[in-house]
Amino acid sequence: MENKKIIPHLLLCYDGTPSSYKIFSYLQNVFENVEFEITILKIIPHPSESEIMPLDLYKKLLKEELIEKKAKEEFLRAQEELEEVSKKIKEKIKAKIYLKVLFKYGDIAERIMRFSQENMFDGIIVGKRGLSKITTFILGSVTYKLIGLSSVPIWLIRGENWNKRFLLALDLGEAGLKLVDYVSFILAHHHDAEITLFHIFYPFSDLRDFKGEIEEFIEITKNQEYKEFLKKIKKNLEQNGIPKERIRIEFKRGIFGPAGEIIKTVKKGNFSTVIIGKRGKAGIKEFFLGSVSQKIISYFEDRAIWIVN
Repeated sequence: MENKKIIPHLLLCYDGTPSSYKIFSYLQNVFENVEFEITILKIIPHPSESEIMPLDLYKKLLKEELIEKKAKEEFLRAQEELEEVSKKIKEKIKAKIYLKVLFKYGDIAERIMRFSQENMFDGIIVGKRGLSKITTFILGSVTYKLIGLSSVPIWLIRGENWNKRFLLALDLGEAGLKLVDYVSFILAHHHDAEITLFHIFYPFSDLRDFKGEIEEFIEITKNQEYKEFLKKIKKNLEQNGIPKERIRIEFKRGIFGPAGEIIKTVKKGNFSTVIIGKRGKAGIKEFFLGSVSQKIISYFEDRAIWIVN
């Protein structure tokens, strides 16, 4: 019996700002004719949040009726807006589009995280409006709270010039394997994707630099840890249906530190999508204060960055 093809299901957070439209451009150019399921989410304020209810019972009931009517109008207006957005996305992407409007109650980031976990999305797509050097400003941003706390991978989109070149910043061990598994699942049906696995060699490595195919590296390295790690990656990619011709690896010894070498390689190779892991279970402050991921997010103003747990 033929296995049913599993299609990634993404949550697109739409707020009507220019950053939202950059998300559309990214999807249309990078994932043209690639199958997806996409739920477009818009969160709107409920009219009752700005209303003061009168103490008189009769007036209170009339007020509640008016608020309910206004809420319904706002809801239908948001749905109409998402219908137009859906049409734009469908122009180039083979996607099943679902629409979801939620009223804002409490913290927006927590509302998005709860909705994404309940519906088991494979990624949350958000725009990036800018980055302040002030930590308190970062912590107050919906986008950056999502990056720091969400268990669902975040796709952070900012830029205008897109290609189909993906760089995956790879660590050894279980975290690296999980990152490869996620990327190979998302890109399994993307037949034009060019995927580079990038890694900074450990000091005990027998090689200084390598560019080429996985099988070649497995053959020439004498380091057993690297050999076994790449064999697991090769098996994972094969199981997810990623042909070896679409995968390149670039390993090197770095002098600029992991973040600096990743940035340098991304720019030199003109990769428009960078995929990084988020280590540990630290809170948002720990994530933003000095991590490799934070440095990469801070630096790039013209790339898409996927942050994967």
